[in-house]
Parts: sequence; C-alpha cells; structure tokens
Amino acid sequence: MTRKTWVVIVCCVALVAMVCAVTYAEKDEKDSLPAAIEAAVKALFPTGAISESKQEEEEIKVFKVEVKDGNSETDVKVAEDGTVIEVESEATIDTVPNEVAAAIKAQNAEVNEVSKEVEYAKVQVVKLDKPITTYSADIVKDGKKIEIEIAADGKIIEQQEKKCDKEKGDDNGKDDDDKDKDKDKDKDKD
Repeated sequence: MTRKTWVVIVCCVALVAMVCAVTYAEKDEKDSLPAAIEAAVKALFPTGAISESKQEEEEIKVFKVEVKDGNSETDVKVAEDGTVIEVESEATIDTVPNEVAAAIKAQNAEVNEVSKEVEYAKVQVVKLDKPITTYSADIVKDGKKIEIEIAADGKIIEQQEKKCDKEKGDDNGKDDDDKDKDKDKDKDKD
C-alpha cells in the first residue's frame, strides 16, 4: 500500500475512535434509572421525554429527573421505589391561582421568576393522601432580592432575603441556586 493510503486509513480509524469516545462520554444518565422511577415519571407526564436525571444525595436514594414536555421543562424528584416526592415547574403570574397572584402583586416588587412546586411525599418518603401545592417567586423589593413561598390559597408561608451582592461583584450576583447550577456544569466538564 502507498503511504497516502496508510495516512487515510489511520485518519479514518482516529476519527471513528473520537466519535465513539464522544458518544460514550455523552451517554445519558437516564439509562441508569430504575424502572419504578421511569414508570412513575411517565405516569405523570405520558407525552414527556426524560431529558436528564441524576441521583441526589439524601438519606434515601432520590433521583432528580428533568422532563421536557413540549415547550415546558419540569423537575421531578422520585424515590428509588418510584414514589414521586416533588414536581417543580415554571409558572407565570398569569398561570397561578388568583390568590397567589394577588399575594405576589401585593409585594409591590419586580417579579423575576415564579415556579410551582407540588409535593407528593415528604423526604421520609411517606406518600401523602393529597398533594400539597406551593408557589415561589423571586422578587426585588427596595433593592433587595427576596424569595417568597406562597400556599395555593395565597397565604405567604415563607419570605427570605437571598444572599447575593451585585455591587461588590460577589459571584456575579448569583444566588445559591445559580451557584449550584454552576457547580453541576463544572462537574459535567470533568
């Protein structure tokens, strides 16, 4: 064989090896989901596709599953036995109950984010007879970033100031959730 032929063969083999390595590295963790967890998520979102999942460190094995259903994205926490613990999804001021919207508007603040959290079981994995739905909103009031948690009836359950200092440049104004997301991205790079 000529030298050109050998160079082409070596390049092709190297290319195939790189494609295989990238494919293996990008393999979804969702393949390792126990069948009970996958079944529980599919029961909640029959038309949704599991786009990502990871086991979270809890006292029990809990999986956080990200589901994309059309244009919406939802996070579902499921115990290893398939018990749905919590479903968190994005919401808007227009999609929450009137009582919740009124409680948010009563803050007289800029609304950055609204989410809906439906709790089906406590972390001890005691299945609830009836799901508990709460809403949270990130707002800016008097220059302070605040997170409020609101019951479905509009009652404010919790209100806490978020730790971030945009003026000093600490963490570029990121709150704890943003820092966790950055840590996850850094782990994925490794």
